[in-house]
Amino acid sequence: MHVVLIGAELEENLGLRYMASALEQRGHTATIVPFNEAAETPNVVSQVVKLAPDVAGLSMVFTGRAKEFCRLAGALRTAGFTGHVTAGGHFAALNCSQLLTDFPAFDSVALGEGEDLICNLAEHLSDPSSVAGFCYRPVNGAPSVNPSPGNPANLDLIPFPRRGAFHAYFGKPIGSILSSRGCWRSCAFCSIDAWYRSGGGPKFRVRSVPNIVEEMKELYFKHGVRIFNFQDDNFFLPKPEQALARFTELRDQLFVAGVKDIAIAVKARPDSINRAVLSVLDDLGIFRVFLGVENASERALANLNRKCTREQIENALTILNDFDVHIAYNLLMFEPDTSLEDILINLRFMERHIDNPFNFCRAEAYANTGLERKLRGDGILLGDYFGFDYRLKDPKVEMFHRIANYAFFDRNFSDFGLHYFNMEVDFSFQLLRRFYPEILSEELRSEVRSFIKETNIDTYRCLCQIYDIVAAVQPGDEKAIRGAMATMRQRVDQAGVELRSRGEWILQRLRRAYAERESGGREAVFWKDAPTIPFLESALAPYGGGEGGMGSASTDHHSIFGMLRQPIPYEDFRRQMDSKR
Repeated sequence: MHVVLIGAELEENLGLRYMASALEQRGHTATIVPFNEAAETPNVVSQVVKLAPDVAGLSMVFTGRAKEFCRLAGALRTAGFTGHVTAGGHFAALNCSQLLTDFPAFDSVALGEGEDLICNLAEHLSDPSSVAGFCYRPVNGAPSVNPSPGNPANLDLIPFPRRGAFHAYFGKPIGSILSSRGCWRSCAFCSIDAWYRSGGGPKFRVRSVPNIVEEMKELYFKHGVRIFNFQDDNFFLPKPEQALARFTELRDQLFVAGVKDIAIAVKARPDSINRAVLSVLDDLGIFRVFLGVENASERALANLNRKCTREQIENALTILNDFDVHIAYNLLMFEPDTSLEDILINLRFMERHIDNPFNFCRAEAYANTGLERKLRGDGILLGDYFGFDYRLKDPKVEMFHRIANYAFFDRNFSDFGLHYFNMEVDFSFQLLRRFYPEILSEELRSEVRSFIKETNIDTYRCLCQIYDIVAAVQPGDEKAIRGAMATMRQRVDQAGVELRSRGEWILQRLRRAYAERESGGREAVFWKDAPTIPFLESALAPYGGGEGGMGSASTDHHSIFGMLRQPIPYEDFRRQMDSKR
């Protein structure tokens, strides 16, 4: 059978690549067709129709892009594609019956990890009702579910993902890799946790160290990969002593195999961080940690079921900063029961940790998560499965969220958002520090660190201003609220232009230092004036936000710099504002 796998391919899509390898191992053929944005729909349809596969599999992970994939499925049918159309991923699996009911272009939805499921479907295509782990539509019938056999327990048996071209940073190819699947916690907002639970079987599983080393050796020696981006939802193990033993074994085996002078990026919970483990990971070349801070309020952490304390968060940040790695984190500042006191606690947290790049947003609700169940039980769940919504219970906090979300929309959520750019500058510096420390001057380091602080201070200052506005304005004063939204949006956008310009100048200096590294020594020229930046030659579009993916702390719109999230679609805000003028 020939299977076409369709999904986002901005970087390596390991989900598609694992399925492609599994299909080929079992004698099928697989073609990966990238689908990164809605504008690519005609081209994707043309490719699929030309290839005429037996199965078209759509990777529907992102809630924010779900409708694009539904329209793509419809377009495939309109263009004459008669093969089996299936979907998989978090969004599709958690909303499978509704999806098949509302969109007849789909024939089935996979309910768990895809390797065995897509192979089994290809091998029993004449009778999908016989395949476990699928929601399917019988002829002229309502959607029916065949329970999942459970996610595979032994990850070592899964063939390595198919590899192709690699992106590179400063001449060092980067490869994505998984050392585990799932997570050992159950945060209330996490759709990945809900998805792994729905798949059945053990939720958290790890690969053996020898199996990981074999894949890293292949990436290192065959493909020249020197940066390993571990995409595990949580790179660590539940017990610190287990993590220390595992990482020590990984380091020692890699060194024996000749895999040296590498850099690794990981995700971690704050309660996983300790000095002994970081010392081993430092030997391995750790340069970036995306830290699951989520909130600084003990009450909010409990509401989000984080099973983590503020003391553990503070300790993790101290240790990671002592090891001088790139830290990025997100604050889920808003959850249904947030109070103004909780907001103030998070503002004080920002104040104390002004050195590290961060972002902030609201905790979003996804199907089958604890948060979705709570909102539904409280009777405040709005929207539908393409984007659940809710209003914060405290009217003052809801006002704060409306103003902050509107004001910071581009800074937080656009593809060129300043907060993600802030992370990119630090990411770039830390990579150069890991591979080419001799080219970096202390003055250049000071520029990077100062830029991060200046960006964070501006965000902190604006949020404090919003706090004061909220204290003075009544929740029902819609005119004052909308005025504050517009005023703060203008303030944030204008400051963002200047900060972005400074960041671009620093990035150019980093790139210049790298380009001139062979001349010997560090960058010797101190640039008094920033060069001309193309970004500044365009007029600022203050309200130009676009729709992106809405995600929890561990799903939707992943990138090397963090999660691209939006609490409420900007266009909805704009339509609401326009209708009230």
